[in-house]
Amino acid sequence: METLLSAKDDSVVVDDARRITDVLINLDDRCDALTVSLHDQIPQAAFDYPVHLDRLDPAAGELSLVVTDAGSLDALMLGDQRLVLRAENDQALRFESIRVLEAERFGDDLQLRCALPRRLMAAARRQSARITLRKDMAVSVAITRYVHQPPMTATLRDISSGGCLVGLPLADCASLSEAQALPEVTLTFPSGERFRIAASVCHITPVPRSDQAAVGLAFSHLDRSRQRQLAHLVSSTEREIAWRSGEGSRLAAPTPLYTSADRRPRRKAAKRQPQRIASGLKTLRNIARNQHLFLLALQNDRPLPIERLERNANQLIKLLGKGRQTFFYDLACLSNEPQWMQHSLNVAGRLADLMLAEPALAADTHRAVRAALIHDLGKAMLIDEALPSLESEMSDAQRLRLRNHVDVLLAALKRANYPLDTLEHDIIGGINERLDGSGYPRGVTGEALSPVVRLAAVIDVIDAMTRSRADRPALNAVKAYRYLYNRPTRFDRHWVTRYVQRHGFYPLGSLVRFSHGYLAWVLALDERGQPCRVRVVRNTRREGIFYDDEINRVDFDQLGRLVESVQPEQYGL
Repeated sequence: METLLSAKDDSVVVDDARRITDVLINLDDRCDALTVSLHDQIPQAAFDYPVHLDRLDPAAGELSLVVTDAGSLDALMLGDQRLVLRAENDQALRFESIRVLEAERFGDDLQLRCALPRRLMAAARRQSARITLRKDMAVSVAITRYVHQPPMTATLRDISSGGCLVGLPLADCASLSEAQALPEVTLTFPSGERFRIAASVCHITPVPRSDQAAVGLAFSHLDRSRQRQLAHLVSSTEREIAWRSGEGSRLAAPTPLYTSADRRPRRKAAKRQPQRIASGLKTLRNIARNQHLFLLALQNDRPLPIERLERNANQLIKLLGKGRQTFFYDLACLSNEPQWMQHSLNVAGRLADLMLAEPALAADTHRAVRAALIHDLGKAMLIDEALPSLESEMSDAQRLRLRNHVDVLLAALKRANYPLDTLEHDIIGGINERLDGSGYPRGVTGEALSPVVRLAAVIDVIDAMTRSRADRPALNAVKAYRYLYNRPTRFDRHWVTRYVQRHGFYPLGSLVRFSHGYLAWVLALDERGQPCRVRVVRNTRREGIFYDDEINRVDFDQLGRLVESVQPEQYGL
């Protein structure tokens, strides 16, 4: 028997191997959303994983799938399991009874050699066919998460009569969760036409090997007038794609929707030279991406990618071992990440640096770094209408609520069955405590705080104080040191002193000003903690002129006397 019509709907069931193979051959994972799931066989794996079709061998009766961002999926667990492969285009396709013959992990990916599916279910999606935009069709999307708050900016990737897919930086996904209701989503087309609609988040899917996520949105409250406008947008988008693809028989001119209202001739953009990015900085950016994926999984009750966290801790310690001065300078270059991410990575890096220098603590460095990397994730999990941002000025009530972040994180880790050991629990639960009991969440006193926790608390506060906040400017390192050193009842003075000895008054990656007006980033320190190599970027006495020159101490005379460390925000850096 080749096909059956389902009695429930207009879906078609195909069990003819040749026809199933023909459909597989025509799949294109650049246009079709391909995912695999195991939850029909393994209930605890209730998640659809992005996948692409790597190879198809009809003669051998096999296909090869690569599961990207495979989380904590264990290759051994997949042996002889049955997968379901889903594809969505103008139809919803479900390939069933795919038997795994062999599974092998390559980094974040899983390579699966499988037998061909035995069954295909195809359901027409006439009312929700997705139209995928070309790269040269720019449509901006403004996502309003909470009323009276600035929207997030995204790009439209596809559109249908029921919703759309948008591209969004992973860093912006911290404030989104699956099934979240959005009061307004605004699509702005090149002609200036806008489509405003309420929506809900269907899924948040990381784009493989990128810092982007694909966020699926379902439109809400589609009244008749919006349905008409949406039908016009979908139809015009489809016609524009046909015209740009050279299908002249279908359309002889561009559609008005994608014709810019600005008739002025555009200047040809200057071709940018590709920037060379240091390998250490690339690794740090990948660590940050993995941390975003960990948070995404934690927020949406997905399997935690614990192996990514393990690898992050290992890579961070390895980078530090290759050269601490380069490492800390690269850390300072992660300016595109949100503040909570920069803070977590800096605390983890400085904690590793000081623990490795202490023989009594060195053996525990990996576990401590792992805890430091996630110690602030609970703050991002608290973002909602009452606390819409972690970087805007907060009320007293919001600051008080933010203190719940420790308990929120520990509860989420417990729900996810994260293997939290004693040291990690102590650091996450104690990094905000103080020797005199004035900290949170438990208000414990010094006797209950281990040396590692006391050290972590000092690093945490120094890093926080030297970062600007909406309600106050950042302090320079000297003022932050003085604040902690003069409060020995709250902070362990021994660890404050050790921190100053390791990082000096002009920490690596900080911006300093010289008496001749030059501004420079600190690249290296000498044995006394003084800058011995800097990268000059500006002169405050010569507006509009920028530099990128590395200067060693023997040439410091041309810069003048080193006056002070300054905040980059003051000078737009």
